Amino acid sequence: MAEIQKPGSPTKRVTMAAPHSAGSSGQRSAPGSGKKSPTDYSRPIVRSAVRRWKRMHEQSMMEKLVGMRNEKKQQVKTSKEGAKKLARKIPIEVLARDWLNDNEATLEVRTYMVDKVLPTLILGVEKLLSEADKRGLTDENMDDADFNPINFLAQYMMRNNPRYSNFSEASPYVRGIREVSEELKKQLFNIEDNRLARIKAEAKRRREERDRLERVKQEERDRREAKFMKQFQEWHVQPDGRVELSLVQNALRSFAEVAENFPEDLKDGFKLSRALEPTDESGKALSVKEFAKYLTMFVDDFNFEVFEQFMQHLSLCADSYRAASNREQRRIVLTNLFISCDHSGIGLLDRHRILSLFEAFWDSIKEDVKKNVRNPRRWPVAEVDEVEDIFDDDGVATPVPTDGKDNSVTKTSEAPSSVTTSTEEEKGNVKFAAGTTFNREKTALTTMSKGSGQSAFDENSLNVSQFVTLTETFLGNEPTKEAFTMLTKYVKDGYEETEEEKMERLMKARKEALSTQRKHMMDSLFEKWDNDGCGYLDLEDVETVMQKYKEGQENEAILRAKSALKKQSKYADNRLSKREFRTFVQLVVDEMPGADSFDYFVEFLVNSVERSYAERIRGEARKKWLQQIVTAAETGGASMEPVYRAVFNALYKDAEAHGGGKRISANIAMLERNTMDPERGSVCLRYVAATMEDADYLLGKILFKDMKGISFAAVESGKPIHVPRVANHGNIQFWNPYRPQEDREGSFIVVPLKDKRKRVFGLLGIDTMNDHHTKTIFITHEIQFFQGVAKSFSISYHNIDMKKKLLRITESAVSWIHRRSPHVQEIVTYMVEPGVDQSDYILRKMMITDEKGNVQNLLSPPRLERKDNLFRDYLFKCVDNSETVSADAYGQRHLAFPLRDDQGKAVAVVDISIGELKNLPEHENREVQRMLKLLNQAHKEITKEFSGEADKTVVLEAEKDDDNRMDIMFDRLMLMELRENVSKIDSKSFAELRSYNEPPKIVQNIVKAVVAIFHLEQVESGELDDWTNLRNFVNNELLQKITEYDPTAASDHALIPPEKLEIFLKDVPHGEVGKFGSVPAQNMYNWVFVCISLIEHTIKMRENNGGNVAASTHQSDTTR
Repeated sequence: MAEIQKPGSPTKRVTMAAPHSAGSSGQRSAPGSGKKSPTDYSRPIVRSAVRRWKRMHEQSMMEKLVGMRNEKKQQVKTSKEGAKKLARKIPIEVLARDWLNDNEATLEVRTYMVDKVLPTLILGVEKLLSEADKRGLTDENMDDADFNPINFLAQYMMRNNPRYSNFSEASPYVRGIREVSEELKKQLFNIEDNRLARIKAEAKRRREERDRLERVKQEERDRREAKFMKQFQEWHVQPDGRVELSLVQNALRSFAEVAENFPEDLKDGFKLSRALEPTDESGKALSVKEFAKYLTMFVDDFNFEVFEQFMQHLSLCADSYRAASNREQRRIVLTNLFISCDHSGIGLLDRHRILSLFEAFWDSIKEDVKKNVRNPRRWPVAEVDEVEDIFDDDGVATPVPTDGKDNSVTKTSEAPSSVTTSTEEEKGNVKFAAGTTFNREKTALTTMSKGSGQSAFDENSLNVSQFVTLTETFLGNEPTKEAFTMLTKYVKDGYEETEEEKMERLMKARKEALSTQRKHMMDSLFEKWDNDGCGYLDLEDVETVMQKYKEGQENEAILRAKSALKKQSKYADNRLSKREFRTFVQLVVDEMPGADSFDYFVEFLVNSVERSYAERIRGEARKKWLQQIVTAAETGGASMEPVYRAVFNALYKDAEAHGGGKRISANIAMLERNTMDPERGSVCLRYVAATMEDADYLLGKILFKDMKGISFAAVESGKPIHVPRVANHGNIQFWNPYRPQEDREGSFIVVPLKDKRKRVFGLLGIDTMNDHHTKTIFITHEIQFFQGVAKSFSISYHNIDMKKKLLRITESAVSWIHRRSPHVQEIVTYMVEPGVDQSDYILRKMMITDEKGNVQNLLSPPRLERKDNLFRDYLFKCVDNSETVSADAYGQRHLAFPLRDDQGKAVAVVDISIGELKNLPEHENREVQRMLKLLNQAHKEITKEFSGEADKTVVLEAEKDDDNRMDIMFDRLMLMELRENVSKIDSKSFAELRSYNEPPKIVQNIVKAVVAIFHLEQVESGELDDWTNLRNFVNNELLQKITEYDPTAASDHALIPPEKLEIFLKDVPHGEVGKFGSVPAQNMYNWVFVCISLIEHTIKMRENNGGNVAASTHQSDTTR
């Protein structure tokens, strides 16, 4: 053993083991080895020695550091004891503590002053004051030239610098300051300089604040949950005490929509705590606790005002749900009533007979019952087109049927002479007749309520859903049990049909079913024949196949049918559309003898058109892509962008799958009237869409007739033009001037875009300029597919164009409604679109009005699905039945009016809200009904124009411009109606107007406004202020001028400024005009307002008369 001691370190005995000898027992040989190597024993010995030396060194250094720390502690302790001894000898000056306690300086400043400045400064000031006393300067207010106090104080502080002198420590002032300094340093250490302490203090403060807020929030959460649990009782819960989750989700979703109309200060407090979930469709229900907990998850971040608004909204939703539950029970009874009246069993009732029963019931009931039931002769029970308002002596409108039918109850369906109640049994809130069964009806009603599809409106018949809706409309929004029971018995007893009527109805239903079946068979045959989706069949090809029927025995019948087809069709050519093909087949069958000719003939045609498997697969794929183009238009919210994308995608997919992998480019050009440079042609082509590689060179460019190209040749011929080799043609317009010559190879084809009248309104261009393969020529089936794309685009374009025009006309109608009916609070217009999965439709919110009545077209129209709008189900009922529906939603009364297509199905809904009113004032209701009637007429007019069934109606000069025509169509219809009404005014009515000695001021102003249109200078000069002079103009000549006047035909300088006419009507309230009982004054008042509106439109149109419009409206027959 050896001892090692390091110099300068405490004595420490360290023992080290001596190295083992070779023969030590600790030696070990390598495994598997018989010999022992010296290196096997030396390595562990060296490693152990180094480790021991390091441990010894660390121990010695630690002992040295411990000694130094103990020595420093001893010195600090000695210093503190010396300071304490000195402190006991020096008295403490308490003024230092008082002065520093009152000081408003920050803790840092006070600590610095006490520690560094004040100990010397106080003694220096004391010395300065003593010196001033010695010199006698304290009693005299004068300066001593030999004494400068500032220099004296500075010299003192420099001579007594604490770094070099401790003289100040003996002063009582300094001792007091030192104690204050120690306290300040402790505070400064604990609060400011100690970061950890500061963080802890801040964390503690935040934790306390967070705990406080959490307690407040929890208390508020508990309070809200308690209110939710209390509010739960307002819902008409299920027998198991639960509410469906979908209803709660709908309430939340609808409140988010309501909150969008909140004032800005209230809107800031609306913020859902979590995102809304998709509406549950599994039928899950919530208990009272689950109900409160679920709602609380979403409303945590609502402020107090918003939460109270939400509670009110929940109460309104609960009221709507209870009313819907009661209404559902009534619908079961009404469905049962329908089945009992449907004696023929075909699912239809006579609509006019039902309305006649309603009228008889209305006339027979007492006034106390009648006040809760709507007048069946008035809208919304009757259609707006079926009634016409005339004015009686009291100025009250009286409805008059206009359908020309006998609405009295026929002898075969005489109603009971008296209304009595039947034996009743209580079921919920409605009393049902004895013997009523529910299983069959409830099944039908459940299916109907889920939205099985739209029903077309038929003025002669009602299906079960339409019957239920019509009866509910007649009963009003809050029907009494007495009225409901009396009506059901009255209809059940009064509705009868003779055997002849039953057979007639059955034959009609069978005929319609057979017609539908045959239409489906012919459409399937057309689709099979038109394998590539061209949309047309060649007449000669069809005729060739038909002539093979019965080995040519029916050729004469085919020729007669062909001749009849050309006589019936205004736009017939050598190509047959699907409708023309059906007509042709039906004409051929009608010329053939035998009742089964249709089945045999169509079967022959089906067997004659054979397609290979590859052709069928190609045709199915192409028709799918073509349908996607049409679907893009139907679901795109009246936007063309989805249609353009669908067209280009269809072309890309077909080129890849069936075009040999060609790399194509495509563009779409629309034909427009050339107003920019008429010398270059009456029309031009503007490129509105192009694929990505050509977009920079084509979009917005205009092709004139005098430029190179084959486009106008295709426009004039109405046929596709195919250029197999562009480089060899020499008459192709290249919009990219930098395209090299070698890249100008490839094929190019232009396909005309045609409307239903087969007029060209644009071109579809496809080329393979960017494809460097040698085989880039389009073959026959590709060209046929391009024609199908053009046909699908044409359908889509006109679908969207009609929607846009309908919205423009609706905008005019909505503006008039707000102008004439101040109590109408909001009008929303919805468009009907197919759903994503095609199982149900959706509503697209297109147009709204603000609180001032201004119309706003939504740029991104939201979609409304049935499952997400259970509390606005009246909108979907309106579309389902194509009937006007009145309902309450969120505490407001709504009237949903449908706009129908030519098949009677609703394509749009106008939702009119009158707020908390139950009914509009009589004169406002008449105006709303009148505006809706005109809107319906305008919609029918443009629908017939787009379908090709009618020509464009042009009455006013401004309507010659098709683009401007839509803006004034509604006003034109109003003008035509008023012209007709004025023409019906008899001489007796005019004589009554002229007989006034002093007419009411309102009537005189109306007459003056009418006369001012024709004699403005005389009116402005004051010649006609006297009624004696003014009434001389009220004669038949004035009537003739009114019926012939065109407000849009005058030149710019001859247009009467509208403000010069409005000055006579500004003090004429619309509702007051009818109270004077003057039919001429009422009609003239409306006529002047329409003229003012048309003049304003004309001025605006002439100011903006620089834009191009679609030229399809003026193309001649050469473009077919």
